[in-house]
Amino acid sequence: MHQTLDRTERSDLADEQSEVTVHSQYLVKKLANAQRNLYGTVKFDIVARTIRDWAQDLGRPPRILDIGCSTSISKEYLADTGLDFDYCGADYEAAFEPDIVLDATRLSEHRDDLPWQPDVIALLDVLEHLPGRGPAIESVMRQCGEVIAPGGLILAVVPQLYRLDRLKLGHLHYAEHQVRMTLNEWSEIIGRAVTIESVHGIGYLSCLPYLPMLSPWYEETNRHGKLFHHLRGKTFEWGPLKPAEIALTRTLGRVPGFRGWCNSSLLVCRAKV
Repeated sequence: MHQTLDRTERSDLADEQSEVTVHSQYLVKKLANAQRNLYGTVKFDIVARTIRDWAQDLGRPPRILDIGCSTSISKEYLADTGLDFDYCGADYEAAFEPDIVLDATRLSEHRDDLPWQPDVIALLDVLEHLPGRGPAIESVMRQCGEVIAPGGLILAVVPQLYRLDRLKLGHLHYAEHQVRMTLNEWSEIIGRAVTIESVHGIGYLSCLPYLPMLSPWYEETNRHGKLFHHLRGKTFEWGPLKPAEIALTRTLGRVPGFRGWCNSSLLVCRAKV
């Protein structure tokens, strides 16, 4: 792994670019203590493989701009896959101490703040949090197409069966998610701004803990919620499940009928020509 900014430089940038204001108390509290898990392992296996396949003729490590990086845990996951890369983490939450503090909806205005023109822009479980819904998603993806290096990749991971989002059940509400959409709905919006080259499903075991949420009586604190937290935090973090989840994702994730019936989906995009 190559270039990144050290903690002092990140703090200086944060002080210069933004007041330390916490915009999302829930996400900061949740992500500040986030640990590696089954879903993260399989997600970054697919993301790293996608980047590695694309960059093999690049002649140098790919430059990755991680938008909505939170604590930059993506850098650790990707490094563990053996991928060699330069990294810049960007987030609008200064509390996370990203390399650059920026609002994704104003990405094009921050072009000169970037250390280089990115070869890969990653939006991993980010777009569903944007206020403004469809128009904001389309705008951010369009701006990614303006900032990315010629021929570069824009990687968007969007939820599907994560908290049963694509089912849009009336009794479920996840306050931080501005939208709940099927893969086709995501593809329609994103496809207006960039060219979608391929789609890959991510996570077939890691979405099973959400099954208790099918109950109309589900609440975070009742027995259904306790079962969910036990399944996600303990049962489905059993070590041998990780290679099994990777194998399932590498195979089922390519099958059209399964690419949206999984934890999340990866949309591999390029700027429109």
